[in-house]
Amino acid sequence: MNLRSNSAALLCLFSACLIFSPVRPAFAQHEAGQVHGPSKYLYLHNVELKPAVGAAFAKIESDEVAALRAAHAPGHYLAMWHITGGNHVLFTRPFDSFADLQKDHDATVAMSQLEDTLKADDAQEAPLVAASHSSVYAYQKDLSLNADVDFSSMRFVRILLFHVRNGQDQEFRRLVRLYVKAYQSAIPGAHWAMFQKIYGEGSDNVYVLFTPMETLGYVDDIEDSGPKFSSAIGEDQLQMLENGSSATVESSETDLFALSPDTSYVPDSWLTASPDFWGKK
Repeated sequence: MNLRSNSAALLCLFSACLIFSPVRPAFAQHEAGQVHGPSKYLYLHNVELKPAVGAAFAKIESDEVAALRAAHAPGHYLAMWHITGGNHVLFTRPFDSFADLQKDHDATVAMSQLEDTLKADDAQEAPLVAASHSSVYAYQKDLSLNADVDFSSMRFVRILLFHVRNGQDQEFRRLVRLYVKAYQSAIPGAHWAMFQKIYGEGSDNVYVLFTPMETLGYVDDIEDSGPKFSSAIGEDQLQMLENGSSATVESSETDLFALSPDTSYVPDSWLTASPDFWGKK
């Protein structure tokens, strides 16, 4: 998925934890073993597949990754395949400036042979895709907790999408900051990164929260933390948070995704550091 020109309630998340054309996103070049905080922006590309075409789509994407790697194309990206929710594949690219985004795009377009391959791949994928949508989100540091991770060691992502009621953005942000403070004292090992949509449908009223995970066992830890969190903050504050969630959040959805090594274009160091996952064919 190379970037080029033609291309539920708030409490539910915290007591338990969609991203959204033939535009191609790339992933930040963080080397394996390095712990990083989120980049300033996140480019998200959501592909909704038609029924029973996942294997065919994955084969085309895998061949495209091979072409990008053979050409030493700039930029890298992560592919996430749905475990729950609709039949979606999500492609993500963190970046720190729009100038960087254009730089990688222009460099790839200049590789004429690679561009021909990518255009041919688009033509093959077109009959398999029901819809697609691209968005840009901005990282919200004050709404995040322990967001620095080595993403090369992650295998799954838990994602929560918030649609905030009109006129309730500042109250929503105040409420999330209360959650951050409460979790820092009650469950300090919790972690997530929050982003606000700034380009795309529903800009400014949509937030997305990511919890990267090494194993799905972390979901059990999140679920088990609910009673501990409720006990730590007390009944009065818990009721306040519940009421605030209902007042500020119009709707939300929580889903699980699995990172896909075959359809992600990651740095070479990821392949050598984890050949059993990122390096497998």
